[in-house]
Formats: sequence, structure tokens, C-alpha cells
Amino acid sequence: MDYKYIEQLLERYWEGETTLQEESILRTFFSQPDIPENLRKFQPLFACELQKEDPLGDDFDARILEQIGEAPVAKTVSLKDRLMPLFKAAAIVAIILTLGNAAQAPWDIWEDPRGAYVKAQEELADTVNVLTTIQAENVSDTIQSLTKEKSTYLE
Repeated sequence: MDYKYIEQLLERYWEGETTLQEESILRTFFSQPDIPENLRKFQPLFACELQKEDPLGDDFDARILEQIGEAPVAKTVSLKDRLMPLFKAAAIVAIILTLGNAAQAPWDIWEDPRGAYVKAQEELADTVNVLTTIQAENVSDTIQSLTKEKSTYLE
């Protein structure tokens, strides 16, 4: 027997192009006891029974609550509850940025320790030069003022 039509239906089924009627044909074919060996591997896929019951309706919750003896309760959601996930996400971002900045700061110090040492020595030498210059100017001014005072006393 030629099963070319069934193989074509299977190809269309895998592509999602079959109709409900064609899928019913496949289920009927795979429910038979004598199926060719090359198609037998697909039998479990089509051997199941479709659920004949109606899907859940819009009033499902109300019916269940009525059966267990409770009335449906409308739940109110506050603005705080709605925005809480946003607050949590903002807090997580803030923590990550803070930790990132804190982790980066020590690495900036240790990037070039020799360069930092040389820079500190240069700054210290500049400071000593400035202080020496200021001190020399002050000593010179003091000597000049004392010389003027001495000359005024001697006169």
C-alpha cells in the first residue's frame, strides 16, 4: 500500500500547515494496528485522545469559589505595590554602580606606583623650592628693615 499521502500530511503537519480535518485523518491512520515500520515512530504523537470538554469559561473562578463556599473578592492593588518592582530595579542598579565605583578606586591608585612616587617627589621638591624662596625673601626683607632701623638709631 502506498502511504505517500500520509507522508505528505506529516510534512505539512511539521510545517504547521494542516487543517483540523487533516490532523483527524492522521489520528485515524495512526490509531490502526498495522502501521508501516517507517511511520511507526510517529504513532505515539497521534495516539492521544483530544479533550472533548469545553475550555474554561470566563466565570470559572466564580464557579469554583461558589463550590467551595466563598464569594469572589476583588483585590485592589495600590500604587506602591505597582511601583515596587521599579524601586527594586533602581536599587539594584544603584548598588551595582556604587560597587563598581568602589572597586575601581583602589585600582586607580595602584596603576603606576613608580609614577605616583616620582610625582610625589617632584611635588615635594617644588614645595621645598617655594618655601625656600619665600624664606629667602622674608630674610632679605628682614635684613633690609633691620638695616634701615639701625641707620635710623645711629643717626
